[in-house]
Amino acid sequence: MEPQPIREAILEISQTIKRNEELDKKHFPGMSDLMQDYYDGKVDNEETLRRLMKVYKDSEDDDYSQVLDKYDADEKDALNAYLDGTKSSDDAAKEFLSRPPLVTRELFQKLEEAKKVQENVPAPKLGLPNEDPGSSGDNREFLPEPGKKFGKYQAVFIEGEKEPIPGLRNLKFENWGRTIQNTPQWTFLPDKPDDVRMVVKHAQQNKKGVRVSGFRHSWSPIFGRGNDQGQGKNQNTLISTLDLSTASILPNFTAEPWRELPEPIQLNSITERNAQFVNGPDLGNGKKYVRIGTSVTHEQLRRWCILNDVTLPMSIIMVEITAGGSNAPICHGGGIRHKTMSDIVRKIEYVDANANCQEVDMSTPDLLKAVAGCFGLVGVVTHITLELDGMTAAVLRPKLVDVIDAVPPPPEMKHEDIPKAIRPKRPRTDEEKRKAQEEFERKANSDYYSEWFWFPYSGKVWVNCWSNDTDLRNLEDFPGKWAAAQQIWGTIAVALTQKAKKAWSWFISEYHQTIMLTWLAEQNLLQIGDKEKPIRTALPNALHFQRGIQNIQVRDLEIELPLHAKKDNPNARDYTNVQRAWWKAIIEAYNNTEQSPMRMPLEMRMVGDSDIIMAPQRGNKLGTCAIEILTLKSAGEDGTWQPFAQKVLDIWMRDCSRDNDGNKLNVRPHWAKEWDNFKVDGKPWREVLKNESYKDQIVEFKSALTKLGEIQGWTLSDIKERYSNELFDYLFFDDV
Repeated sequence: MEPQPIREAILEISQTIKRNEELDKKHFPGMSDLMQDYYDGKVDNEETLRRLMKVYKDSEDDDYSQVLDKYDADEKDALNAYLDGTKSSDDAAKEFLSRPPLVTRELFQKLEEAKKVQENVPAPKLGLPNEDPGSSGDNREFLPEPGKKFGKYQAVFIEGEKEPIPGLRNLKFENWGRTIQNTPQWTFLPDKPDDVRMVVKHAQQNKKGVRVSGFRHSWSPIFGRGNDQGQGKNQNTLISTLDLSTASILPNFTAEPWRELPEPIQLNSITERNAQFVNGPDLGNGKKYVRIGTSVTHEQLRRWCILNDVTLPMSIIMVEITAGGSNAPICHGGGIRHKTMSDIVRKIEYVDANANCQEVDMSTPDLLKAVAGCFGLVGVVTHITLELDGMTAAVLRPKLVDVIDAVPPPPEMKHEDIPKAIRPKRPRTDEEKRKAQEEFERKANSDYYSEWFWFPYSGKVWVNCWSNDTDLRNLEDFPGKWAAAQQIWGTIAVALTQKAKKAWSWFISEYHQTIMLTWLAEQNLLQIGDKEKPIRTALPNALHFQRGIQNIQVRDLEIELPLHAKKDNPNARDYTNVQRAWWKAIIEAYNNTEQSPMRMPLEMRMVGDSDIIMAPQRGNKLGTCAIEILTLKSAGEDGTWQPFAQKVLDIWMRDCSRDNDGNKLNVRPHWAKEWDNFKVDGKPWREVLKNESYKDQIVEFKSALTKLGEIQGWTLSDIKERYSNELFDYLFFDDV
């Protein structure tokens, strides 16, 4: 198949539909005309999405009704009215903006189903062991109190404690990306540290393992143990830091968005603290120490920051992740000047393996470097105190740039090596290449935030690089009503297109279906022209620029590629490996158009190094390129994703992992993304991490934990039993 530019591919799909009366009138009524109008430049982004959703609404197929079944009646009515022209986009979007995201609703639907099952199971008598049929031994189990319920959850008394905790028994666990499944014996939803202490106390008494989850936005096996790994059937405990009051916090772009925030409980509270609290220095320039409960969502934190004139200097994009969830696997933001989110931790509070409340702060910096990014191995973290910056304004001017200029090809890449569909009609001149390279390096080296997106088979790259300043006058809401509505409609349009995959597969290839998804994605991308005023908004809004992405389940492989020096200047960054990695991924996408396993964007951010012992950025003195490939869940299900991602990883490791002197760079994965199912140099990646990439850091990490345990009264054996799983047993505790 000869790949085509996006516009030509959309026109071809339009003509194919037009030639088939059944497709044109029954399955996709109005689609051909919409695509023709797009090709002719007659429709804007909003109208494109509205008309596309109406195609599915008017279709004789039932994809529209099946997708909308996930929404409630008011949302359905609002969308139907918008598509029929009786309600504006903003008014219709309000119904969606005031409700939890679909991923949260799905979670609580499962909780409700589990509750109904458990209501039919007789509760054991209080004070007696509750023998589980699969247990081995006479352990005292959690004792549900007969007849009492906590909303959706069962009221559970723990032996020797006076107050119950809400929980559910044998609730199947699945992560967001559907790559991890297990069934803990109990899932508990504590709302204060003492609840956590009670759960851990019982686990200690009964030699059970405990792991924690929030929104479950990790792909790697960092959650609980499997059910068949020497722990007996369902003998572990999961602590969920989210309940209805915290998981349902959503963006709201009305005049008074803050009223949606719940009354703080101890695990979702946010409070300012003084220097004595963290045993650190006094702060100036608007900086503050802020104590954050680990169940606080990044949406709650965003709003609190705006109200209190502070900001995270960096953050993850998605707001539907908890503070604990972004801390444990050492997440990062964007911008070469920024370290990881764990690097701004000034105090960690947790319940240790002996069910004691403990803390580590700035008085022991070497220990804090271990505990601030420790995967939950020292205990159940209840609060994290961060050092936040004074509020600044982000100055946004995102734009779509020709793929050949946004991230220039590496020097060795010839004009004819560029995939034909995105190859310029004439080669770039040396001067054009110089200017493009200069602009790319300027953004990478100097901008406060820097990120690049390439959607599969597009001739453009969305460049989201921006600076900040201290002028806080006349700031705009962002993404604002229009952008938020666009993102909602874009999410629904993508869901409809995926749902209609069977119908599309009758007459267009996987490649053209991926083209369709890229076309839809580009309708959601904000662009500010060179002659237009930039958007000025509070910095936390800019960090969380994309909403609704939690409703699209994806697979994701990300590496942290160390930046190295230019051959003639040890202080200047050489971006050749970065550009090579970027273009190798694009070329590999074009080499696989028949199956199109990469159905979501190639993304890249520049970030700094890290002082956290187990951070993948540690030691990267000149900074790090975080580059990732993504796809839809469907590519994982049809078997095309794994071999494609492995091939890209092989190429990155072979062609992009040495400096100018031939020295091998320490390329490592993002801990929370996919990596454990891949190989490096023919060996399981976990083996390479243990014996090569983190060989010295693992020794340092275990030494720090041993020292901390001596101070606090626990051992590595204790935390292995209480807080580890199969992965961490292998990496850290094989000799314990």
